Amino acid sequence: MNIFKALICLDYYNLRIQHRTREAGSGSVHRIGIAWICNILTLIGSYFIYFKLHNQSDVVYDTLSELHYYVLAGRAIIIVLLSIIYLLAFTIYGDKNTIQSTLKTFISLQPEQQEKIAKNANRYFTTSWVLFLIVAAIIVYLFKIQ
Repeated sequence: MNIFKALICLDYYNLRIQHRTREAGSGSVHRIGIAWICNILTLIGSYFIYFKLHNQSDVVYDTLSELHYYVLAGRAIIIVLLSIIYLLAFTIYGDKNTIQSTLKTFISLQPEQQEKIAKNANRYFTTSWVLFLIVAAIIVYLFKIQ
């Protein structure tokens, strides 16, 4: 089972603990989309940090000035790209058959295995968020307006 299907299982696992298994559904696919968006934004932020730390700030500032010059188009492109990533997660993992087959496989496992899968999925999701926040904080620190 891959880490993205494990996120679907994590949602079910948490709802089962709360005795709300009927609510299991596409909420876990939202987690997949959010994790993918955090990962992509972390990579983009790492790109900016790399150039800033290697004294090639002009590359970063040129990119930012081009985005600033085309403010509306830049924002629209970013929103469209992030929406495509989010919709891609729904297309791959959001259909009812995929969710049901993943949950059937998850339910058939031993409780220890289920807990391990849920912990790994939670670790992936949390790590995606934390890395995104760390990279965002570094960018704010490095590019603060003086």
